Formats: sequence, C-alpha cells, structure tokens
Amino acid sequence: MRFRKYLVRSWLTWIFIFTGVTYLTLNNLDSFEWPLFWFIYTLGALFVMNPLKRRHLHFTFHEMFVFITFFLYGLAPALLMGQLLLFTFQARAFNRKVGRRRFFHFYPLNTAIESLIVLLPGLAYIGLGGQIGAPVHLMQQGVAMLAFLVALFLVLMMSFALSYFMVGERIPLPIMWRLLRFDWLVVSLELLFTMIAIESYLEFGYVGLIVPFFVLSVLKMTMSKATETEETKSKVDQVERLKEQLYRVDSEQLLIEKFWNGLCDIVEVERGWLQVNRKGERTFYDMTGRVIPNVPDAFTIERYQDEDEPCFVYDSLHEWHPELHRQQRELHHSALIIQPVWGAETAVSCMVSTTANGAYETPIAVEVNRLLKTLSWSIERIDERSHLQRESLTDPLTGLHNQRALKRWTKERLNDVASYPLSLLLIDLDHFKSINDTYGHAFGDEVLIEAGQLFIRNVRTTDLVTRYGGEEFVFVFPRMDESAAHLVGEKIREALKQHDFGTEGKRITVTASIGIETIYEYEDLDTVLRHADRAMYVGAKFNGRDRVAHYHDLSKEVR
Repeated sequence: MRFRKYLVRSWLTWIFIFTGVTYLTLNNLDSFEWPLFWFIYTLGALFVMNPLKRRHLHFTFHEMFVFITFFLYGLAPALLMGQLLLFTFQARAFNRKVGRRRFFHFYPLNTAIESLIVLLPGLAYIGLGGQIGAPVHLMQQGVAMLAFLVALFLVLMMSFALSYFMVGERIPLPIMWRLLRFDWLVVSLELLFTMIAIESYLEFGYVGLIVPFFVLSVLKMTMSKATETEETKSKVDQVERLKEQLYRVDSEQLLIEKFWNGLCDIVEVERGWLQVNRKGERTFYDMTGRVIPNVPDAFTIERYQDEDEPCFVYDSLHEWHPELHRQQRELHHSALIIQPVWGAETAVSCMVSTTANGAYETPIAVEVNRLLKTLSWSIERIDERSHLQRESLTDPLTGLHNQRALKRWTKERLNDVASYPLSLLLIDLDHFKSINDTYGHAFGDEVLIEAGQLFIRNVRTTDLVTRYGGEEFVFVFPRMDESAAHLVGEKIREALKQHDFGTEGKRITVTASIGIETIYEYEDLDTVLRHADRAMYVGAKFNGRDRVAHYHDLSKEVR
C-alpha cells in the first residue's frame, strides 16, 4: 500500500514514546498530586472537545494545562498529561469512519509532536536552572523561560518536517508559514496564561486555575469567530448567489458550466467530477462542463453511502476510504465529497480534490450539499421544460417535427447565408383517403408512422422532416441545389413505392406526389411552401401522381 512505510514509521515511533512515557510515569509516581492532576486534566479535556481549526490543523489550547503540570510537577507528569489530553481529543471522533481512519494514521504523529512540545522546551528550561514545583514564580525565571520559549518555537517548526517524515504530508510553504504564525500566537498565549494560572493557583488554590480557564475560553471563542466566521460567511454568501444564478439558467450545459465556475471561486479545485443520475441513466461532467466517461469514484461512493453523512470532508489522503484513494492517479490530499442528492427524479453527486491539505471545511461542505440540491431541481426544471417544448414541436402520431417546429427551424436557416441553396420538398401520399375508407383509420395511422420512419432513413441528419398535416410531409434541405433535390425526391418516391405498408395480413403499396422548390437567397417560408405546393399539385398530381415535380420546371412551362 501507498502508506505502509509511513504507518510502520509512525507506529514504531509511537511504541517508543509510549514505552518512555510509561516508564517515566511508573518511576515518578511519588511526584504526582493526583487530585490536582485530574483537576487540571478535566479543565484541559473541556478545551480539546471544541478545537479551533485552521486548514487541517486543530488548535486545542490544551498545552496550557500541560505546561502548568510541567512547572508544578516536572517532565513525567507533563508528558502523561499531554498524552491523556491528546488521546481524549482524538477519541472524540471515533464514532465516524473518517475519524477512525484519521486516528489510525495521525495519532502516532500527534503523539510524537505532543511529547516534543514538552520534552525539548522542558529540558532547555531545566538545563538553564529553571525552578520546578510550588511555589514557582515564572516571571523570576527569565533566562530559563526564554530558553523554554525558543525551544518551543523550534519544535513547532520541526513539527512540519516530522509530519512529512511520518505520514508523508506535504504542506505548501505559504500555507505552512501562515499556520506556523498562528501556531506561535496560540502557544504564546498559552504560555502567558500558564504564568497567570500558576500565580493564581499559588494565591487562590483550585479556584485560581478556573479563572484563567474561563478567560482563555472566551479568548479562544473570540479568535475563532474573528478568523472563521468572516471567511465562512463570505463563502456562504457566494453559494447563495450561485444558487440564484442556477435558478435562472435554462440550458443544462450552461447550468453545469456555471456550477463549476462558481464552485471553483468558492473552494480550491484541481480535480473534480459531477454526476447527474436520471433514473439510472448517468451523465458525468468534468470541471469544464464536458461529458466524460463513467468515474469509478462515483460508484465507490454510492456503494459505501452513509445516510448519516451526506457529505465527507477529507483533510488528508490518509483519511480517504481505502478504495477511493487506490483509484487516484494524482497525490491529492484534500477531498470534498457530496453523496447523491435527490430531487424528485434526478440525483446529483460531486467530488472535488486538491493537492493541499485541509482545503475544505464542513460548514462549506454542507452549503455545497444544498447547492447540489438546487442543481438537481434546476436540471429537473430544464428537463421538464425541454419535454414540454419537444411535445409542442412534435407530431404525437409519427414522432416527427410538426408545423411549429418547421417554422422555428426554417426561420433560423433562412437567415443563415450558409444554408443556401436551400430546397424544400412537399410530399402528399396518393389516394390516402381511400386507404382510410378501405382499411380503417387505425391502419391509416400505421401507414403514416411507417412513412415517417422511412423518410428519416432516407435523409441527412442535418435535414428536417415534418408532418405538415394529414398525409402531407415537408422536408427542408439546407445546402442542396435544384438537381440534388430532384435526385433526393426520386429516391424517396422510389423507396416509398417499394415499401410494403401495414401488418402481415394487410400489405399495401403507397405512392406519393412530391413538389420541390429551391431558393438561392432569402425568401419567406410561406412563399416557398406555396411554390412547392403548386409544384406538387400541378406538376405531380395533375400529371398522374407518383412523380416528382420542381417549381422551376413548372414556371418554365408557364412561360
């Protein structure tokens, strides 16, 4: 597996640290004042239950309680306190599959960082003569405290290198620098409150620890709101504006393109796909809105669908479902997955990912989930409108286009110079009334349906075939001159004559009279139809039927 070497490194490191902490704890049991130790742990546990998150890193502020334990009792109790608080933090996500995978991959790394945060600064402090144990006044430990602070900052910088070594986590330098600055701010605050808390404890006992706890809690909440709320609110507003835009779009292609353009403005996206599932008929789109082949990720997500979690946020590739990250060709860490969101008949699902860690947040994932609900409704609305439009432009009996479609389609072609020369054929089935009278209207309808199918097989995909009314059909051929139109008319006439219409018990031959008009520049549709109709009646019907006549030939005869 891709991460096997990292898992081996991580858990070997954890075994070493666990053995060391256990050994130190057992050999320093006499230095523990257990009631105060568990009181400090309780306060710290309350902190780790509500961390402040930056990208994929969680800032719990629990190091303050580890520092308090160190300055009051020494390294062994502080190491134990750190590991207990860390385990409490990690265990809070055990109820989720992603949380369990995160624990499996990241707990050893966090254990190592937690130990170093206490061990190296603590050794530097003790090495420079820093005092441990009550009563200790940290303001009087100037040089030793400075060494503690410097060593602490070095450990914070080392933690990113350790993260790369143990779990292969790559963090871009600009993002790492921002996280490091915030980490320094948090640790500086924790150290400041450690000094205040110890002085308060020496003066007021247990109550003295509670007051800094509440003050730091308020400060942490303020920092969280100041840094997260504004950014999250901005993204939520962007999602709402995007929803409004999607409501107004009437084309599915444009809808998909607007969705991707808007989503890429809201979150980081390097790879992504969108699936539209209409009653089992799946269409996949890439980030440009183009249709792509089936994506294995989508079937994996549906196979392991969790109704309790409509969306997943993966901060690192280690957290992905094993089957998902086996399918990835790129080394993407962050992923945002929205499981199928159903409208009335259409489901929409989506997955985006990027190489950076911690690029997505759960509140934004929830908003994107709602955005996909809007997308699903919009697609259904477009489908319904398209269906109604198709019905209004389609002859219900033959399935061919009708007069309305003829007028709309031909208007566009007549205004396009690239369509000329343009030919129009008007076909009338000969003696159709006698077919209805002899065999019945149901049989006559079958003949019309079969004729329509035969006509479609004998024209180009760029041509238009319409049922004009009754037994009349109109063909429009862009970029077809007079001689070519005459050849096509003869081909259709012959195919019609050679075809046996009806069921096995009733087979008849049907002929047709065909009139043609060809124009080389703009002419209104009514005039073209009138000329083709005259060619059909005068040139074909009046000359014995079952023939093709062109209006130009007819007009020459008149002259």
